[in-house]
Amino acid sequence: MKFIVFVLVIFTSTFVCAEPLFPQHESCTAGKDKASGCGVILDEGGFLVDGSTGDKISIVSENTGMMSSNWLYRYSGKYVLEHLDFTSSKARQWVVFSYIDKKIIIDRVYSFSQEISAQSVPAWYGYECRGSGGELVNDKNLAFSESVIATICGDAVNGSLRLKKEAFPSMGVTLAISIPVYSSKKIAGAATYLFFDTNKPEVFQMACYFNCALQSQDRKKIYVGRISSSAWFVSQVNENGCQSSGGYKYKKSQEQIVFSGCVEKDAMNLVEYLPGTNSERAQFSGKADGEGYKGEWVSKSGDNKRFGFFMYPLTVY
Repeated sequence: MKFIVFVLVIFTSTFVCAEPLFPQHESCTAGKDKASGCGVILDEGGFLVDGSTGDKISIVSENTGMMSSNWLYRYSGKYVLEHLDFTSSKARQWVVFSYIDKKIIIDRVYSFSQEISAQSVPAWYGYECRGSGGELVNDKNLAFSESVIATICGDAVNGSLRLKKEAFPSMGVTLAISIPVYSSKKIAGAATYLFFDTNKPEVFQMACYFNCALQSQDRKKIYVGRISSSAWFVSQVNENGCQSSGGYKYKKSQEQIVFSGCVEKDAMNLVEYLPGTNSERAQFSGKADGEGYKGEWVSKSGDNKRFGFFMYPLTVY
């Protein structure tokens, strides 16, 4: 039985420029794009192979047909195996894992599909399964992605979960959805994700709103946000209480604006500086909103400018 994903709210505000905003992923798919420097490669036969030795990691090839495709990407230190279906369901699945000492360490699986209602409005269904950091033991009768799902999802995804519909408080989001989460083959609540510049679930344009369990090896987090009604930015923050630091870059600019200050569980207060100086240019002052922040950006340049802002962590970690 499919899990319904509640579309919390869809706004018409979208990006109007073609410049890439999100961190870019690297291809590790042989024969479709460059796959240099990848520890794992998806070969032309649909098998995962070791990038240095060419030895097969998966025993059964991934399912590929006339109406679907598989791609492997490297994204911020992890690998993402993508399966896209081009039938009416528009099913899409991402298996996220690490390859350490020639071992597959499972991180999680995101799975979505779509149905069209009588009113021709798409309804998204899906689930997320989270690993516990253990090594994958391949089932010789299953493809790699099927082995991962069997290991961390099991048969739990054949059940059902009714989610409470909630109003989403921030503007500028193209799509906001909530999906059930499974851990150790059991229901473990729900998570809410935000999608920007896309009207369908897209892992490379996905930010966290609630209960996403993003894990980083250090204190760095990458956020996507907006100041005013159109100033989109991506920010990297080294979170360390009132010794936090980092910077951000607007979509239309290559300039990296640096800041420092306090980032705490319930609030943030960051001061940004003029390039190459210690002169304060503006201040972010916000309160926690889900796993991100929203508040006010105030200019310190004497022009009395102040705008609302929000920022949420990307699922890049």
